[in-house]
Formats: sequence, structure tokens, C-alpha cells
Amino acid sequence: PLLRTRGPSFVMPPASGFVPLGDGGDATARELVEAMDSFYDSIVIGSSGEDDPGVVFAGYGEPLLRAETLCDAVGRIREKRHGIRLRVVTNGLVDASIAQKLYDVGVQTVSVNLASANPDEYQRLMAPVDGRSHADVLAFVEAAASAGMDVECVTVQTPGVDIVQAKALALALGAVSFRTR
Repeated sequence: PLLRTRGPSFVMPPASGFVPLGDGGDATARELVEAMDSFYDSIVIGSSGEDDPGVVFAGYGEPLLRAETLCDAVGRIREKRHGIRLRVVTNGLVDASIAQKLYDVGVQTVSVNLASANPDEYQRLMAPVDGRSHADVLAFVEAAASAGMDVECVTVQTPGVDIVQAKALALALGAVSFRTR
């Protein structure tokens, strides 16, 4: 069964072009690399690579719940395509130590769903499970920035969320960019 971990009402935007791998089950590192290969075989990239879209690990569930598989796939991708841009989209509700592992295998950028600067509002919006909380997200953002990754924090514009406060918090934790959706 698919575990939705991006908040109870999250859906992938139709314009994102997101297509689930296979039957929606957990992909292996080999399957992730094969999907990347298939995609790159279907596009034309200029000689200087300026129009290379890179690879984004994202989905309905949380990619970092399977950090070992993701890191294995990233390592294999790095062997094939040294200069490719790699980004992970996460809710950040994981152990902060994963950030260093991501950086070590070659992930340059993480996009983290900060949701809100207010812990109570965050709890209401995201409904984290397994004892995770707003504090875990903050620790992950800080660890990812400290590891050397470019961190983007994302907050959904919704009633009750103070966007200015969320942006200030994100930047104070080391994020290099902030956006709303």
C-alpha cells in the first residue's frame, strides 16, 4: 500500500509530468537507474548540457524513507552521468543524519516541505506520524545546508500560514531559496 507522507490532501500537480514507476510499488535502485536511462534516451541535450533537466527523486510517498535505495541509485547514476544535477523532494521528517549521506553520494539539492514556521500549524497541516515533528524538519534543513547541499524550502500558501515567518525561518536554518505554492 502507498503511504502518503506529504500531508493528508497532497496530490501531484498534473502539470508536473509525474509518472509513477511500474505498479506504484517500491522501485529498486536498478529500476530507478533504468527509468533515468530511458528518459535520457528519449531527449536531446545540447553539447554543453545547458538544457539538461537533471533528475528529481519525488513522488506520492517520501523518497527518504528508502534512503539506502535512493543513495544506491544516486551512486549508480553518478557512475554513468558525472555532471547530472540531482535533487530530492522531501518532507524532511527523517533522521537529520541522512542529509550527509545524500551529499556524500552526490545529491546537490533538496527541496523540503517546511509547511509552516509554527509547530502547531505544521502539525495540523502535515499530520506527521511515527513520533516525527516540526523539529525533525528543522533539523533536516539545517543538516542538509551544513552538509553543503543547496536547500530550498517550500511552503503552501494557505490560511493560517505566515509566509514571511516561514521564509525567515528557512533562511535562518541555511536554506538558499524559498518558494510558495
